[in-house]
This record gives sequence, structure tokens and C-alpha cells, in this order.
Amino acid sequence: MARKRDTGQGTEYQAAEAEAVAQALADAYAEWANDDEPSVMDVRAQVEWAGHVMPANNGKRRTRIDLPASGMKKVRKAVEKVARTMGKKSKAKPSSSRKAKGWHAQLRELTEAKNGSAAADRAGLNPSARTLKNWLSDADYPIRSGDRDRISRAYEALKNWNVSEASDAASAASKEAADAMTEAMRDRYGVNVRLRDIDDLTFE
Repeated sequence: MARKRDTGQGTEYQAAEAEAVAQALADAYAEWANDDEPSVMDVRAQVEWAGHVMPANNGKRRTRIDLPASGMKKVRKAVEKVARTMGKKSKAKPSSSRKAKGWHAQLRELTEAKNGSAAADRAGLNPSARTLKNWLSDADYPIRSGDRDRISRAYEALKNWNVSEASDAASAASKEAADAMTEAMRDRYGVNVRLRDIDDLTFE
């Protein structure tokens, strides 16, 4: 059963939803292949209009939506950014140079690496300066298993830093594109319109 959303603002896209919208827009632009901005969007999807979805068919319907040329310029730009970030995401790989074994060797690399501190924060590794000095000074220091696990997670985060950064950038770009589309439709109709579970989306 379709959910009745709050009137007005509606529900913002989740990350996966924004990515689906961005991909649908990218496909539509690829088919459009026109330097001018589209003026109409023909779409079959669950349509959230001003915070509501129609109860029939879980809110899914086909509709034609008029589009403002000025707003669509921003959408096109955002979609092009999605393509660039998705390309980088597909090429990103874990660092092949991060091969340290054991908590002590991994900790040393963490303290020396550019993003080591941020990776440690993500893993919840936050020892005092004194504790860190003790750890670094003695590979046989009696470190707790929980701290060993956090060091391991931090090192893994450091190893996969490029992958995570590329993935985050692609997600941010997808959200930017989906939000730009929402803004364009709001400029035309004065309400938030969001599209979910898209079956088909084309421009005219």
C-alpha cells in the first residue's frame, strides 16, 4: 500500500533512490542527444506529489511533466557530474601498497599515512597520546583485543580509502542530480515532485 507522506516537503530521496533517479536521467539524456533542453518528461514511476502518492497501484502511474529550460540546464550539468564520478568509482581499487601484517605494523602505517587519522576516526580508534606512544614503542605491548580489532578496521579503511572516497563522491553526485530534478519540477509546479521505482523516463 502506498504511503501517505507529509504534505508539502515530502520525503527526501535515500541514497539508492537518488542513484536510480540519476541513472534514469542519464539514460534519458543519452536518448535525447539534443543540445537544447527538454521541455517535457514522460515517466512511469511512483509519483510523490506535494508529499502524497496516489493509493492505486502503490502510487505508480504514467504522467507527462512540463520542464523549465533554466532548471533543466542545472539537471544536465549534475547528470554529467554523475557520469564522471561513476567512472572514477568503477576504476577505484584498494591500495596495493598496504600489506602490513599485525597490529603494530598496521598502526605504524596509520600514524604515517596522510589519511591515517581519518581512517582511525572512522574505526573508532582514538587512544590518548600516551597510549599511542606506548603502542608504537613496543610491538609486544599488552594491547586489548578490542583495540587490535579497531586498528585492523582502521587499516582496512586506509587500504580502501580511494574506493570509499570514489563511492561517496558518486553518491553525492547522484543526490545532487536527483535534487536538481526535484528543484526544476518545483520551479514549474510550486510543489516538490519526486519519482521512485521508475519503469520508464524519456524526454521530449
